[in-house]
Amino acid sequence: MTSPSSPVADHRDAMMHRGFLYRDEDEVVDICVPFLREGLEADDAVAVVAASSNIDALRDALGQDAKAVQFEEALSWYQHPVKTIAAYDSFVKAEKPRRVRVIAEPVWQGRTPLEVVEWARYESIVNAAFAHSGARAICCYDRRLLHPEILAYARQTHPEIIDGHGPERSDAYTDPGPFSATCDRRPLPPAPRIAESVSIVSTDLDAVRTFVAERASRHGMGHDALRNMVAAVSEVSTTAIRHGEAPARLSTWVHDGDLVCEISGPGHWYPDALWGFTPPADAEPGFGLWGVRMLCDVVQMQADADGTLIRLRTRI
Repeated sequence: MTSPSSPVADHRDAMMHRGFLYRDEDEVVDICVPFLREGLEADDAVAVVAASSNIDALRDALGQDAKAVQFEEALSWYQHPVKTIAAYDSFVKAEKPRRVRVIAEPVWQGRTPLEVVEWARYESIVNAAFAHSGARAICCYDRRLLHPEILAYARQTHPEIIDGHGPERSDAYTDPGPFSATCDRRPLPPAPRIAESVSIVSTDLDAVRTFVAERASRHGMGHDALRNMVAAVSEVSTTAIRHGEAPARLSTWVHDGDLVCEISGPGHWYPDALWGFTPPADAEPGFGLWGVRMLCDVVQMQADADGTLIRLRTRI
C-alpha cells in the first residue's frame, strides 16, 4: 500500500501528500510502519507528528528503528495553521539535501467551525507550499471520531487517499487555489451595529494604531496579542491605501471571545486566494500578509465589485 510508486507523486522532487482515513491503531501500524522504514532505508529525515496513542503504537512496532525517528505530539504542533506551515518549512530547509518523510495528524477536535475551515485550508495549502520539496507525507484522520465533513475535507485536500485500500487518486481533490477561494466565498456576517469605526486616509497610521490599541486594551487583551493585532492592522491598512483607493475603513468589535478588526475599502487589493499562505521567497515591503497571518488567529478575505475586505480575528 505504501510502496514508492504512486499514481500521483512519482518524481523525487514532487511532493507526495496522502490522506489516510483509519479505523484503529492496528491499521495505523499496518500502513505507517512500512512507510517509515522505507524512509529510514532511503536516509530520509523521518518524523511522526500524531496523537499520543498512535505515537505509542508506532514506537512499539518500530522497535529499535524508533530511535531514528523524530516524534512530536500533535497538540503541541498544530496550534496555528500558518505557523505550522512555517514550522514544516523550517524542517524541510534544515534537512536539505535529505528528503523529509512525515506521518502527520492534524488536530480537529475542539475546533470552532471557523477553525475547521482554516485547518482544511491548511491541508490544501500544503500541496502548494511544498509542491517541489520532494516531501512524503501521510496525514491521518481517525474516522471513529471525526465528523463526516472533516473526512470529506480530507478527500478534497489530498491528491491520494488510503481508505481500507490504496493509495488511490481522490476524485474529490481540488487544487489549492480553487479550494482556498471556496473557503473565502462563504458569506461573512456584516459588522454589528455596536462596531466602532475610523477612516483610513493615508499611510500615516498613528491614529489607526491608537484606535486599535485603545479598544484591544479596553476589552482586556494581553500585551503581546495587542501588539500583534496593532501590527497586523497597520500592515493591512497600508496595503489597502497603497494598492486600493482611499479612504478605507477600519471597524472593530468583539465576537465569540475574539477581537475582530475589519479593514475594507474600494479597489481590488486582494491578489489571489493563496495570498499570504505560502512562505515568502523574497523580501517584500513590510512583512506582507504572511506576517499578518502569523500574528492573528484567523484572517478572512473577500473581494467583490464593491471592493476588498479583510477581517482579522484574535482571541482576547
